[in-house]
Parts: sequence; structure tokens; C-alpha cells
Amino acid sequence: MNASLRQLRYFLVVAEELSFTRAAERLHVAQPAVSAQIRALERDVGVTLLRRTTRRVELTEAGRSLADDTRRLLDGLDTAWARARRVGEGLSGRLRIAYTASTAFEALGLILDELEARAPELQVSATQVWATEAELAVLSGDADLALERLPSPHPDLSEHVLRQERLAVFVSHENPLSGQRDVAIGDLQHQVILTVPRDLAAGFHDLVADLCRRAGFEPRLLDVTAPSHREPLLSHLAHHPEQVFVGPVSIATMPWPGVAYVPIRDADAQMPLSIVVRRVELPGHVTLALDAAQAVAEREGWLPLP
Repeated sequence: MNASLRQLRYFLVVAEELSFTRAAERLHVAQPAVSAQIRALERDVGVTLLRRTTRRVELTEAGRSLADDTRRLLDGLDTAWARARRVGEGLSGRLRIAYTASTAFEALGLILDELEARAPELQVSATQVWATEAELAVLSGDADLALERLPSPHPDLSEHVLRQERLAVFVSHENPLSGQRDVAIGDLQHQVILTVPRDLAAGFHDLVADLCRRAGFEPRLLDVTAPSHREPLLSHLAHHPEQVFVGPVSIATMPWPGVAYVPIRDADAQMPLSIVVRRVELPGHVTLALDAAQAVAEREGWLPLP
């Protein structure tokens, strides 16, 4: 069978118009070209599809059957091509996001809402992981992008900073720092600082330690026992007034009984929030996600702090 899509399209228009002249006008081609395509189609199919007289054109039974099947076929192809375009433009398909715990307090939800508004057909799955796992997921292809803080540099990964966020100290209401309007890093010199284990989030861990050292003291660090969950951490703080946790202020958008947050006033006490993708030509749905995240950043005023 050698029939081409052009032959089938020409045939369907002739079948609908029952006139080679009107079909040629509708197709914006010369009438002989239409006649030649129909003759070639009949030769390939092996039966007569149209009866031609000097005054009219009629479909044969075989022609009516082929016209019905061709209409369904071409409608299906149009649907397939439209679906392919939507996938290529990122409006359909599946997007896999790996995110770290602290990005879920505010940023993740806003970005997911923006994605849903822009591409309702796009299927999005989001999985919480550690920073080191997020980068490995993107590198291995298990995730299309990662939403995290202070990713480790990698030649095959590209980082897009969305936000520079102030840090705050989270403490029990019984801790003397809880009543202050703000604090300096130096005020933490005699506190036990809970921190995320370095092998799980090196950037987060090292930032807190470096801030303390730049302030002139060696911090007393204690790894969080269940660092992947907010509830155990904040519940622990509520009952241990001698310990504090340093994290982005967005954690405070979900308050916890008995726990206060105090902004840190040091100019360098800030933490970026970034999207990490592979350093390759990005498919449409990943580009769409980046555009949506950047739109959220602009709308929310997530500009770099001075």
C-alpha cells in the first residue's frame, strides 16, 4: 500500500465537495494536480473510488467506505500531532520534581499552583529528598529538576537562583532569645545549634558553621535526629530551650506551639533557594517549569537581598 497522506487528504476534500473544481479551490492547488492524486490513490487501492461524468462526481460504495475511514484516520492524526505539540511545548506530559524539606514551606506550593494554572494537562509529581539525593536524581534522570538550597557544584548541573532568603533563629519560648526583635549570629555563641547532618545537606550545614566562625566563635553543633520532618524538629525545640535551629524565615509560615522565630540581622545571614537542572538542552516541560518558577519569584518579590 503506497497511498500518501496527501492523496488521502485530497480524496477526502473531493468526497466532501463532490467536485474537482471546488476541491482544487479549497486545497489551493490546480485541478489537474487533484485529479492526478486521486488517480494514483485509486491505482494503489485497486478499486474505483469516484464515478466521474461530465456533469457530476459520485462516490462509489468503496469510496464512501474509504472516506469514512480516512476522516477518522486524519482526525486521529491531527489529535496525535496536537498532543505531540503540547508535550513538546511542555503543556502536557509528566514533570518529576525532587525537593528538599525547607523548600516546601512556601516556594514549592506556589510553584505547583503556577504550573497548574499554566499547564493543566501536565502531570507533576514531587518527591521530598535530601540535597545530595536531589542532585543525584537529576543527574540520573530520575527527576527533571530539583528545588533545593545551596546545591553542590557539578559540571553537568545548572543552578537557577530564585530567591535569597533571610535566616532566622527558631527557639523555645523559654529561650531568652525568643523575646528579641532580632539577633546577631554572635548571640548564638553560647547556644547549642541544631543542624542538618553534613552528609545529607553539606551546603546547609556548612553555611551555619561558617557564619558562626566569621562571627568569631566555634559553634556547638548538634545534628538533628529526625531532620527530614518539621514536626519532630519543632517539637524538640519546644522542649529544649537550650537549643536553637537556624533556617530560612519561610519555615515560620507554619507556626508551632511553644516555638518562636527571631530574624537574624547580619547582612550575610541569608540562604539561596534554587532550581537545579541538567546542563543540556532542556525539554519543553522543564523549560515551562523554570518559567513558572521565575514568574513566581518575580510576583512574590524574591529578589536578591542587598
